[in-house]
Amino acid sequence: MYVLTISINPGAPLGGSITEYFPGTFNGAHFTAVDEAARIPDFAKDNYAGQFFYGTLDGEDAVSIAWASNWQEGWRSAMSLPRRNRLENVTRVGWDLISLPYDLRPVLGQQLASRTDLVDSTLEVDYSGVASNAIYFEANVTGLAGVGSASTLNFTIRNPEAGESVRGGYFFGDQFFVDRGGVRGFDNPFFTDKFSTLSLLRPDGTWTLSGVVDRSMLEVFVDRGTTSATALFFPTQPLTVLTLSTAQLPDSVSVSVAVYALESGWKGSENGEGIVVGNVTTTAV
Repeated sequence: MYVLTISINPGAPLGGSITEYFPGTFNGAHFTAVDEAARIPDFAKDNYAGQFFYGTLDGEDAVSIAWASNWQEGWRSAMSLPRRNRLENVTRVGWDLISLPYDLRPVLGQQLASRTDLVDSTLEVDYSGVASNAIYFEANVTGLAGVGSASTLNFTIRNPEAGESVRGGYFFGDQFFVDRGGVRGFDNPFFTDKFSTLSLLRPDGTWTLSGVVDRSMLEVFVDRGTTSATALFFPTQPLTVLTLSTAQLPDSVSVSVAVYALESGWKGSENGEGIVVGNVTTTAV
C-alpha cells in the first residue's frame, strides 16, 4: 500500500493550510486511491507539509516531520516532532495513517510523577524546574467496555500566576478535544482555539493518550496514534503545571499515567548565553 500526500494552502477545513493523504496502489506510473475520501492526519490546525525521510528499511515504520504552523496565522518557524507512521486497516473507517512520536529515549529525562490508580482523582505535576520547559505524558486506560460519555479523562497545562492554560480531554467513546483558548499572548482572528475529533472505543475496552508539551507547542496522540493533533499556543508566561484527572469512571476501569521531563535537543549546540546561532560566517583577515 502506498500513501499520496498533498499539502494545500488555502483550503483546510478550519482555514489556512493542511495536509491530506490518500492510501492507494502505485504501479510506477499511476497512483490509484482506495476511495475518494480526503483523509487528514491531524485534527488540529498546525500540521502542514509533512515530509517523509528516504532510506528507512523495508518493514520499518515510515518516518516524517512536518511544519508546525498554519499559513493563515502568520507564524511559520517551528517543526513538529518526528513521527513513526504506518497504515492500519481500522474496520470502522478503513485505512488510517497511524502516527506516534519517533523514539524519544535520547531526550527522555527524569520521571516527574506516575500513578497506577488515577480513577476519579487528580494528579498535579509542577514542572517549573525543567530547564527545557518540555514534558512528555501518557495515560493507559483499560476496562472501558460499555462505558459511556459521562466518563471523562482531562488534562490542563497552565501557569498559576498568569492564569493562562491549554487543556484537552476525552468523553469516553465519543469526542476528544483540545482547547488553546486560555492563553493571551497572541491575537489573530483566524487563530481557531478549539478542536475535536471522534474517538470510538475499541472492542477490548482499552484506550491510550500520549502527549508532548514543548514550550509553546502541544502534540497529542490519541488511541495508539489513530488520530493526532498539533496545536501552537502563545502564553504571556511559560506554562509550568500539568494536571491529569478522571471523573465518573466505573469500578471496572483502570487508569495509569506517567509524566517525564524532556531534555533540550539543542543543549549541546548552545553558546554561553544559551542561544543556538546556527552556521556562522567569518572573514579571514
